Amino acid sequence: MRKLLTIICVALLCVTTGYAQKAKFGHVDYGTVMKEMPGIDTAQQALLTYQQELEAVGQQMADEFKTKQAEYTNLANTTTSSAILKVKEDELMKLYKRLQDFVSSSEQELQTKQMELLKPFQERLLAAIKTVAEREKYTYVFDITMCAFHNEADDLTAAVRTELGIK
Repeated sequence: MRKLLTIICVALLCVTTGYAQKAKFGHVDYGTVMKEMPGIDTAQQALLTYQQELEAVGQQMADEFKTKQAEYTNLANTTTSSAILKVKEDELMKLYKRLQDFVSSSEQELQTKQMELLKPFQERLLAAIKTVAEREKYTYVFDITMCAFHNEADDLTAAVRTELGIK
């Protein structure tokens, strides 16, 4: 019984070692290839335009807040009644809350827009990586930024560029 168990363990060890030796690892400079993809500059420009639109609205809101704050400060330095100051203070607080809500929602909208615009490029890049990895029999392909050490011989970046038609 012990002999049989030992034989099974040795057989499993041999099989596992064989699989481990067949694993092939490669890496790609994902960020660099992404920046070089045709059309990515158009997507990035659209994202920048969208960001500038959001910033313009945010700046208008901030300017309005500063104006109201200056009015409140002027009123506070005079003999204005506390009831009027309280109303102005409430207006300021509502405006500030609205500004905070806008900033928060615009950050989320910008992230959503970025994912929407870049998703087709990411999908094309991942498909190209998969094609190259399957063609060259790689088991795993990592982004170069995730590798502590890499061998230049296993750099698939040039092959992925070729697959995407990037020169």
